[in-house]
Amino acid sequence: MDSLVDIAQAAVQAATAAGADWADAICASARSVQVEVEKSSVKQCEAQRNSGVGVRAYVNGAVGLASSQSLDSDEVRTCAGQAVTLARAAHRDPDFVALPQPSAVQRVPELFDEDVAGLDSARVVQWCQEGIEEARGVNPNVALSGGASLAEGEYGLASSTGLALSDRGTSIQIFFMAVVRDGEDVGSYFEYDVARRLEDFEPVGVAGQATEQAGNFLGARHMKTARLPVVMGPLSAGDFLTAPIEAADAESVQRERTYMVGKAGEQIGSEAITIIEDPFVPAGVSSQGWDAEGVPKQRRALIDAGVLTTYLHNSYTANKAGVDNTAHAARGGYSPSVGISASNLLIEPGQLTEAELISEIDEGLYINAAQVQPDSASGDLSVTVDFGFKIERGQLAYPVKNTMIGGHILELLAQVDAVSSDYREEPGSIIPSVRLSAVQIIGAE
Repeated sequence: MDSLVDIAQAAVQAATAAGADWADAICASARSVQVEVEKSSVKQCEAQRNSGVGVRAYVNGAVGLASSQSLDSDEVRTCAGQAVTLARAAHRDPDFVALPQPSAVQRVPELFDEDVAGLDSARVVQWCQEGIEEARGVNPNVALSGGASLAEGEYGLASSTGLALSDRGTSIQIFFMAVVRDGEDVGSYFEYDVARRLEDFEPVGVAGQATEQAGNFLGARHMKTARLPVVMGPLSAGDFLTAPIEAADAESVQRERTYMVGKAGEQIGSEAITIIEDPFVPAGVSSQGWDAEGVPKQRRALIDAGVLTTYLHNSYTANKAGVDNTAHAARGGYSPSVGISASNLLIEPGQLTEAELISEIDEGLYINAAQVQPDSASGDLSVTVDFGFKIERGQLAYPVKNTMIGGHILELLAQVDAVSSDYREEPGSIIPSVRLSAVQIIGAE
């Protein structure tokens, strides 16, 4: 069988032969194993093999997209022909200019691990079974849900500009949500681990930590509505601090569907916030040497001392705006559609530990974990704090319930007065805690 990049090139050749002015194709082949845990039992295990091709063709500035789950040569040619047929039927896009030209790219080491690729389904089931026993060792009555998965895959990317690239990767992850009860009282929490290499993966302890933390959320109490300091732990700070980067998607900006319109080069938050994108971290979960269109990636500060340095562009949005391509094109599997996303994000740590940030607060709120994500269009934020503690006299006093925080994301980013020196680290990411000087907290009176 031909290599995936050979198949992608054949698809491009078929598209141009059918009349495409420009074309690119991506071929992918992957194996995955997923194990689901429910009510402290292994519910199911699913193993899949998936492969296919996606073709994007342009005719007179109009685009057609087609994909197939087969890598058979006849199916590949048919898929390419369908993309061209659809492009002929589509309306011309005056903002399309060209697909990217080939450039020298940097390969990132250790994205593929033979040890992970050699694992079978039984090993993934074993991680889950061991997690269940670990959780029961902490609390015999725990209800554990979640699961584990592994994936290995490779892809080939080709374009009518002469671009031809291929790579392969592996990933493994485990996630558990633990629920514990004491009479009518319920506490819950979650924990996870993720990696590309087996040596970076630590499944032991994930279920136990989730169960232990769930017990800490028993006895939750109300807190009053007030405007108080807030400390977000890494699991909530990560969502909060990277939200403006996700909203800086140039396509959304150009369609005026995001609160980040007009913010490039502007101060969008406190000077305490600096976020580096580093796509070249060896074995990083989101590492990649080039984007989904083959454009070389760059290490850069996306937020520098509170300033948004750039919007995130693929080739289309960059050409439309008349700016440099930032190499943020993204695809899912062998989908021909191209979107926008960032790679590894490293939040620059500060000077004080999380404990020191808390110790300076007389009254406030600590958020262990929450999806601190604003409305993507307006930037308004209203978040339920399911996992948080009241801070009193510099200490975590008791878990809270029926509590929310609200405001506008840019106003909240301006309230950041410190980032912790200690942090949670996953392969390719650094996530400290963060303190906000004043946040509107909505509690039960």
